[in-house]
Amino acid sequence: MIRLQWLDYLATLRERKTWLCGAMLLYAVLSIPVLLARPPAHVREAIATWFGHGGPFVIFMYVWIDLAMNKVIAFLPVVLASGIVLRERDVGVLSILAAKPLSMPRYFALRAVSACAVMATLHVGAQLLGLVYFFVRVPGFRPLAFLAAMTPHLFAAIFATCFSAAIAGWVKHRGASALIGLAVLGLLLGLSLIGFYQPAWRNLTLVNPMSLGALALGNLDHLGPKDLAPPMLALSLLSLAAIAIGAAGVRRMEA
Repeated sequence: MIRLQWLDYLATLRERKTWLCGAMLLYAVLSIPVLLARPPAHVREAIATWFGHGGPFVIFMYVWIDLAMNKVIAFLPVVLASGIVLRERDVGVLSILAAKPLSMPRYFALRAVSACAVMATLHVGAQLLGLVYFFVRVPGFRPLAFLAAMTPHLFAAIFATCFSAAIAGWVKHRGASALIGLAVLGLLLGLSLIGFYQPAWRNLTLVNPMSLGALALGNLDHLGPKDLAPPMLALSLLSLAAIAIGAAGVRRMEA
């Protein structure tokens, strides 16, 4: 099983859609310093109001998380996971796979974990590349705070991939699966920072998994385990639940 998981991960890494996702992340890394070259005064004032101060690093992290990475994880997980099992069915190999000593739910879980591993590889690769590039290009850049803040966001990206896979497990059409995934993830990510804009709604927004990935924005100066561990644990449990829900949907294919 581990060998099959590893081979599936390598095969997914070599697919053209994965290279497209990597190109999108590379563009995000290269373009953000350009966007930050001359931030408008009203943007700096708004960020100072939302996060307590509008220093260069706070502005950078807001732009990187909201304008770059949140947009990325609204799209990439759908590309990677919305066709899990459905593609095999459409090309006619699902019946062959069903004859093997591997149940459809276990096969779905294997493919979903591979998609999550690829998403994690792309996400971590972008942060490590950014760590070097931003250190040179972004005034006031703080590498340790950057990595700490992006760690919960990585777990949010993994959850988004599991969620896209779960939709594929229940919606038996690849196009519909992708559209639903884009719509729901886009809505969740669009609302992910509303707790900063409207502090009175802060606790309510914590029911949004994507808000958990951006919580570090509110405490960039003093990030520690108590700030990072709870959202990462919650997102991990939600990811496992999403895979289990998707596997339950795929079980109907065995009937």
